[in-house]
Amino acid sequence: MQEKIKAAYSGVPGCFAEEAAVRYFAQQSESGKWEDICELVPESSFAGALRAVESGKADCAVLPIENSSTGSILTNFDLITDYGFYITGEYSISVGQCLMAKPGVTMDEITEVLSHEQGLSQSREFLARHPWKQTAVYNTAYAAQLVAESDRRDICAIASSRAAEIYGLNILAERTNFKDINQTRFVILSREVHHSPDNNKVSLMITLPHVPGSLCRLLSIFAREKINLLKIESRPVPRKNWEYLFFIDFSADTIDARIREILQEVSDFAQTLRVLGYYRKFES
Repeated sequence: MQEKIKAAYSGVPGCFAEEAAVRYFAQQSESGKWEDICELVPESSFAGALRAVESGKADCAVLPIENSSTGSILTNFDLITDYGFYITGEYSISVGQCLMAKPGVTMDEITEVLSHEQGLSQSREFLARHPWKQTAVYNTAYAAQLVAESDRRDICAIASSRAAEIYGLNILAERTNFKDINQTRFVILSREVHHSPDNNKVSLMITLPHVPGSLCRLLSIFAREKINLLKIESRPVPRKNWEYLFFIDFSADTIDARIREILQEVSDFAQTLRVLGYYRKFES
């Protein structure tokens, strides 16, 4: 029997990262059952999930990097830089945030709401209508767990409907997120590059000369070659003030001679160029 892939994630059962991992590995399994090929490894932080990969406790980590409502999760871009792993897969899931409390509790009793900072941010228009204290915790499902285990009746959580089911909470309001279509993009990070004929996306990390026109020159190469850029994100260069590195995603059905020539042209003038991964993107 083939050894199962150990996938680390930040959170507890019922969190969105767990859902992304389950759905991603179900896609990879011939049986369509994630548990046939994967063993989940919950950790208490995003960095903890990556440390699990670094130590060999896990083979990969499932990390959220972008939400369609609130944008990039910048700290996780920094973690990708720090740990030097490769992106070997991507999965986007629909995120429906729900307000939940213990059975019998009404909204009139609530004084405090717990959630991950992303859950609070995605629900900010809903929360603006209520005078509740907002408390950020490390994970949405953990917020639900805290509410379930607390003796207090005046606290609630914003998390997934699955978290409400797992922890025995009652949903007081559905779809508290301010956008009806609310998705989070997760990446699978591994120690080694994975090659597959189904891959369709490339991610790069680039630092450029700190001179006028360097970013324009970079973008002009992709424009000239009619390469579809999917995302560009800048982050501060570690230990250097006011200098930035760039994360770039683009579509590519194959890494052929043309793509290699483009990357070589970029490498010739960039200070650094690192291919973070060539992988396939999935959506729920």
